Amino acid sequence: MSYASDYANKPPNAKGIGMAIGVHAMIAAGIVMLPGIELPDRLPTIVEGIHIPLAEPDPPKPEVQPEKPKVKLPQPKAKTTVKPMVTPSLFREVGANAYTNFGENIDLNGSGTGMDIPIEPMVIPDAGPAPVLVEPSLNGRFAANFQPRYPAGLLRLGEEGMVSVRVLVGINGRVKQIELISTPHDEFWAATKRHALKKWRFKPATSDGKPYESWMNLKVKFEINS
Repeated sequence: MSYASDYANKPPNAKGIGMAIGVHAMIAAGIVMLPGIELPDRLPTIVEGIHIPLAEPDPPKPEVQPEKPKVKLPQPKAKTTVKPMVTPSLFREVGANAYTNFGENIDLNGSGTGMDIPIEPMVIPDAGPAPVLVEPSLNGRFAANFQPRYPAGLLRLGEEGMVSVRVLVGINGRVKQIELISTPHDEFWAATKRHALKKWRFKPATSDGKPYESWMNLKVKFEINS
């Protein structure tokens, strides 16, 4: 079932429209004429922002350092300083100088009689007579064996010379050690050393008749007899 509106087909009433427009015009004019009210040309757009703080990150966790072992160092012992005890009565001041007065017999300034201190002379013990020393010497019984054999090569060449040596004579008179001092040729030194260790005999050095080892210097001459 349908209904049809009676106003749908009616044309608009011109009188009503004009009245409506007039009413609106009067309202607008009244608003404009009100004192103290100014209409802005353009209404401002108000935007209000809300600050939302960002969440701060969690602070980093501190690193846990391993505990270092505690080492107890030995504490140095306190040194005890012993202060000398000074008796005020032992000192007196004369002008800007001070001296020690330990009695009437001692005066460091040179006055007074002073005190005699006996000094005993140093006694040196008697060492007795000096020992009788005898230097080593060639044993006459073996004098014929003193000269070494002439080196054949130097003999053919007609070479001559003198060897200086230093020998250590033992308590038995034999040569324990021989050292070269100078030689004109090595073959002279070799012949002398070899012969001395085998053939040389000496009378050892003595101290109050007791033999002891000692050094002596000798010269051996190599000479061609025509």
